[in-house]
Amino acid sequence: MKNLSKKEVFKTPEGYFEELPDKILLRNENEKTRSISLIRKYAAAAIIILGIGIFAIYQNNQKEITFQAGLNNEIDLYINSDQWQAEDILSLSENPNSILDEIILAEWGTLDSYNEEDYEIDQWF
Repeated sequence: MKNLSKKEVFKTPEGYFEELPDKILLRNENEKTRSISLIRKYAAAAIIILGIGIFAIYQNNQKEITFQAGLNNEIDLYINSDQWQAEDILSLSENPNSILDEIILAEWGTLDSYNEEDYEIDQWF
């Protein structure tokens, strides 16, 4: 410590503090400030909100589809394992006749070409 010089090391240059504000102001004037317009801010916010909304709706639809598919598989499992009968399923429906009509149409097709003459019993004996 005795070998160190006693000279003041933390001395500021002459006129430093008088010139400092002018240098700072000059630097700020030279720098180009970029301002984002209000319309761009609103557009960016709208795009983000729209993206989040679309993502949420898509996720919700995927959950509903997955739930319905799982429910259909579970119902098929109960039916195939003979734990449920056709009467049990029809009793859960609000309108069992419409379900039966849909099944008949799917199995037999439309009955538009129905004629009573085609179904008359001819007696050959």
